[in-house]
Amino acid sequence: MTPPPTVLLVHGAHHGAWCWEEVVDRLRTTSLRTRAIDLPLTSYADDTEAVRAAVRETALLGPVLLVAHSYAGLPVSAAGHAADRLVYVAARMPLPDESPASLTPHWNAPAFHDVVKESPDGTLTLLPAARDILYSTTPAPYADRAAARWRPMRSRVPTTPLRDPAWLSVPSAYLICAQDRTVRPESQRTCATHACTHLELPCDHSPFYSAPDELAAFLREQASLTARSHS
Repeated sequence: MTPPPTVLLVHGAHHGAWCWEEVVDRLRTTSLRTRAIDLPLTSYADDTEAVRAAVRETALLGPVLLVAHSYAGLPVSAAGHAADRLVYVAARMPLPDESPASLTPHWNAPAFHDVVKESPDGTLTLLPAARDILYSTTPAPYADRAAARWRPMRSRVPTTPLRDPAWLSVPSAYLICAQDRTVRPESQRTCATHACTHLELPCDHSPFYSAPDELAAFLREQASLTARSHS
């Protein structure tokens, strides 16, 4: 028998594996394995290699459902070819002929550009005002806890187009966050047209806190499709 899929969770900018805690708790009631990784956030290349290594290691256990939130859509698209299925959560889903960096002004909502600070050494940090933008529909205790854990990062959105993004060859699904104040919902809807299926939720940019039940249910559905393709 094929073992059950592992849901491999990859966080976005300034976050860590901790942001998936509510979703992981909900998936524990199923036969699915879960694994949430910490990106190094030291460079896009380092983040890409971290995803590639995690997929390679996780695939030893069986099928892999690889989940990307926000910025993680880029390293996942670059390194997720060995996964069995992809899920993009308000995430970048780059086309092979476009520069991701050139799209940033149209990708992020205007308010988000004002809450990111760059230090002279190139380190990016979030200002306190980012809390209300990232977690606008999230319960306050979760928003406060997340804001206290934000990580600085040196990773940058690449200027060079991805020649062969993973979603071109790996089945994918997209979750649109309709009340997102970080990433424009219309940009997410454009990405969703490239996925095999999509779901739109009335939540902020952080559905792992603002809509964990719905997100976990969506991941269970996608994991079921992953398992079915191996049966």
